Amino acid sequence: MKITRRLVLRCSGAAAAALALMGASAQGSLLDWLQKLFGQEDAASSSSAASSAPAASSQAPAASSSAPALPPYDADPLTGEAKSGRGRIVAVMVNNICNSARQNARPQRGLSAASVLIESKVEGSISRLCALYSDVDAIPEVGPLRSGRDQFLQLVMPWQALYYHDGESVFCTQYVSQWDYSGLNIGGKSYFNTPTHPQVAHRDPRGGVVAYEHTEFTSGPEIRQAAGNAGIGLTYDYDATFFPFADYRTGETVLLEGCQGARDVTVRHSAGYQSAFHYSDPDKVYRMEMYSSRTGRFEPAVDELNSQQLAFENLLVCFAPIAAYPGDSGDVQQVQYIAGGEAFLFTRGRVRPCQWSKLAPDLPLEVTDNGQPVAFNRGRTYLAIVDEDERDAFAFNA
Repeated sequence: MKITRRLVLRCSGAAAAALALMGASAQGSLLDWLQKLFGQEDAASSSSAASSAPAASSQAPAASSSAPALPPYDADPLTGEAKSGRGRIVAVMVNNICNSARQNARPQRGLSAASVLIESKVEGSISRLCALYSDVDAIPEVGPLRSGRDQFLQLVMPWQALYYHDGESVFCTQYVSQWDYSGLNIGGKSYFNTPTHPQVAHRDPRGGVVAYEHTEFTSGPEIRQAAGNAGIGLTYDYDATFFPFADYRTGETVLLEGCQGARDVTVRHSAGYQSAFHYSDPDKVYRMEMYSSRTGRFEPAVDELNSQQLAFENLLVCFAPIAAYPGDSGDVQQVQYIAGGEAFLFTRGRVRPCQWSKLAPDLPLEVTDNGQPVAFNRGRTYLAIVDEDERDAFAFNA
């Protein structure tokens, strides 16, 4: 039998999935995991996502003793700007299909208001989006709403975010069940008798052109209603940030001096799902385009609510082993987060090669260079989790 990279990923994927879904983190010992696997460990002693705190390295460094005293660092967890409230992060799954006039979710609504936008491949070689908001009151109408996948859940789980969607894969439910996340999961399924909380949403037929499954939308008020129905609080005291940001108290900026110029960036998730970015000097952002299989060309990614093209101060591209879950999985894709890998940070028209790691589902994504946290500029961030197989199509230039 020929040993291929995809076969290796499937085998290692099964092992990694078993470790994660049994609740074993990279910080536990093999003996601990084996004891849990064979039922010899008291379930009450296992850690859960609800008791995990983001790593301290996400916190801004303390001011030097010789510098003027600064007020306590209290930044918005998603943008690094001075915090304006105590909202819980809300993550909304958004459809991105664009295969034909009928199978088309674009242009989406509400994405220009998101502080972080995550894109990754799901089944059928399509990509899906997850929009993160710092506060439910910052969410306009958003959608089309789509079902949850564990590669997105694992990124928001350490932050005790409200995960909002309509339906989910069986693997996503396994993570929700194993890591005791049902209390913050709205719109899921009860494949394993996991408690479910229905989402609140509405339909817009969009002229009757697109298929019914691409016509569901929600909004901040509807999400607040669904959370209230489920008894979920929408405030949370964050003491760390999703990425390590330049300190808002000093007004510092990450210029990446000495790094290679990178004004044009192309990220390929599959042949039909590619995102391109072009740097704008006046406002210091990367403006987004997406390839459309329907038209056969790149088109500006715009928010249908305001016709604004999506723009980001930071782009983070993380390469990871990605393959379908073993067995009859329906091609649902598994990201090997435990493997870590190479990453590229784009900001202010330059690029910094670095590394990313995520040692367990309840631990945050870390971005480092030679073991030291890599600082992001304050503002919005596009995060791409990209299959290693698409590395050759990844491109950037000055």
